[in-house]
Amino acid sequence: TSIEMPKTYSPRFVEPAWYEWWESRELFKPQQRSNVASTYSMVVPPPNVTGSLHLGHALTSAIEDVIIRWQRMLGNEVVWIPGSDHAGIATQMVVERFIENKYNLTRSEMGRERFEEAIWDWRNLKGDQIIKQLRRLGSSLDWDRSTFTLNPSYSYAVNEAFIRLHKEGLIYRDSRMINWCCHLGTSVSDLEVDRTESETPIKIPGYELRVDVGVMHNVAYQLDQPEIIVGTTRLETIPGDTAIAVNPSDPRYSHLIGRYVKHPLFDHKLLPIIADDAVVMDKGTGALKVTPAHSFLDFEIGKRHNLPHVSCINHMYDQMLKVESWKNRNEIHRFDMRNVVLKYLYKKDLYRSVKNHQSTLRICSRSGDLIEPMVSEQWFVRIEELADSALKAVDDGRIKFVQDGYMKQWRHWLTTSGDWCISRSLWWGHQIPVYLCRDNTAREQFGAYDITITRDTDVLDTWFSSALFPFAALGWPKQTPDFQRFYPLNLMETGNDLIFFWVARMVMLGMKLTGKVPFRNILLHPLIRDEVGRKMSKSLGNVIDPIHIIDGASNQVSAFVWDFYGSPHINFNLTMVIESRKFLQKIWNSAIFVLSLFTHDEFTAKQVILQNGIDHKELTSYHRTVDKWVLAQLYEVVVSTNDHLSNHNLPAALRGIQHFWKNHFCSVYVNGDTVGYQASTNQQLAFALNILYVTETALRLMSPFTPFFTEELWQRLPKEYLNGEFPESITIATYPQAK
Repeated sequence: TSIEMPKTYSPRFVEPAWYEWWESRELFKPQQRSNVASTYSMVVPPPNVTGSLHLGHALTSAIEDVIIRWQRMLGNEVVWIPGSDHAGIATQMVVERFIENKYNLTRSEMGRERFEEAIWDWRNLKGDQIIKQLRRLGSSLDWDRSTFTLNPSYSYAVNEAFIRLHKEGLIYRDSRMINWCCHLGTSVSDLEVDRTESETPIKIPGYELRVDVGVMHNVAYQLDQPEIIVGTTRLETIPGDTAIAVNPSDPRYSHLIGRYVKHPLFDHKLLPIIADDAVVMDKGTGALKVTPAHSFLDFEIGKRHNLPHVSCINHMYDQMLKVESWKNRNEIHRFDMRNVVLKYLYKKDLYRSVKNHQSTLRICSRSGDLIEPMVSEQWFVRIEELADSALKAVDDGRIKFVQDGYMKQWRHWLTTSGDWCISRSLWWGHQIPVYLCRDNTAREQFGAYDITITRDTDVLDTWFSSALFPFAALGWPKQTPDFQRFYPLNLMETGNDLIFFWVARMVMLGMKLTGKVPFRNILLHPLIRDEVGRKMSKSLGNVIDPIHIIDGASNQVSAFVWDFYGSPHINFNLTMVIESRKFLQKIWNSAIFVLSLFTHDEFTAKQVILQNGIDHKELTSYHRTVDKWVLAQLYEVVVSTNDHLSNHNLPAALRGIQHFWKNHFCSVYVNGDTVGYQASTNQQLAFALNILYVTETALRLMSPFTPFFTEELWQRLPKEYLNGEFPESITIATYPQAK
């Protein structure tokens, strides 16, 4: 700061050295700076190690950094813990594509051990990149406490959580209907399934042709006389049909209940006609083919009527393909099977008609593939007891939502969600800590050393391990000093799209495993979208690297509507970033003027002070109306800012600060005042000290929002002419208070 200030504000001039200096002074570590200090703790929502951070991460970091820096300036003992998530599905997808493109190898060809080594190399590369981005953003994190969800200590916590929940019967294994993504080769949770309506063919990954989804095929299922016409959009599941269901109140079919129809593809197979209230009489023909192994509705009907589960993908296709050119089912895509079935139906004269039909599609949010409902043996978490505890914690005030608008969603999801499928058929992640003893005879005869033991090959859902983050990052299950001092967290801040994926699960598992709520307050912000309201995604090409906003880059979409309270999303518009830079230039210009009062060779405040000394109390008698007015405006903005920050209303706090600087300080007090050159010596001195005092106070007020900028200016101010002692950095200076 001994270098002269350039006339134009330049982030490249201001920002490079401060973060390294802050860290060298250990300013981001928890320290008790007052006798009345309390603890304040937060964790970063751990970003995935699949690549670099995007603008959504930047918003999360900015919001949390403002809150953390404010709490630190209040004198509290603050800890903000960073980390990163292994992101099972997302990371495996990215690395598989990389390996295939670079080495022309599949995951299976490489083998599990080598593949995991390749992902670790990827993680080490990308993890460093994420840390660099967060440092550039100014995030005041305690990096010595950083964790990764596959670190040994964290993995120990994950295993401990699984074992405890399993012992209590809250984790169990069962054959149930799941969402299967054929492209990824794994199950996904209900929250990872997007629902949409369509009548037109769609493109799915790994399949060259478009898939017809808006077509209803009418197929004849024959009795002795007559036949039953059944409509279906999924010809490929006909091999798995085990019944025809009708509504018991439907007069068209009531006389047929209990009889049998021939399976349209297999002459030797008969299907019972059953009555079930789930069938909607005025939908289609009113007759429903029941495929319990490939439909959630049919699965429930099958349970009520004790129907068998026949998996098309795993079994029945073999019988039909014997007469085709394919030698085994692995050579045919499930949607190619439609044509095979259609050919059989035409051959047997059982295909009756086709018509357009709007279908409800279930799409894997991870891959874009059409979800295949399947019965599979998986691991599940029983939700009812855990969800009830999470509801009560909010109802009795132990956990509070900052915004009231999320309560209805919270209650609905926790009271309607089914058990949580937590196993994934992946290689990257926490391998399920369950072992199977395969030779009981050997155990009885020779003892445990001769048993063949095999570990479950599946891994846990990433959200299971992430749900432990508020306490595992503090050392749980060990009773570490950090866990004892900083748990529960004061605030959980994250995007509103994670309210169920992550927030609800953190509450459920945190309360069960630690006996306490994991955090006391929940603050959710909306997603950042592009200028036309689209969600940012790599496929749309509208993802923005925050470093490109900082340094500049070509082909960037247009910062955002800075009001996320009650807003469903934030549309990013670069114009507002430019306006914010112009705003900082105004403050920069004003700071140059203030410094000039103490540094110019002409008559300066510094000379007067050296000649006469300072009597602050006496000089206040020389305050003019405008001097008192600006102090009154400063008082008002200090009161309102603290009030807004206490309520986590950052946009309102920032608007007040911007209004003070722009409309009161810069426009009126600096630009509209000529007292420094026309008034008496004492008035000049009173003005100089007053504007210095107001500048220093207002910089501290704004510091949590613009830490690099305010540190640069604050360090240059001649604070020795003001009353009081000042710390080495504005980062730990006292935040302005009304008193």
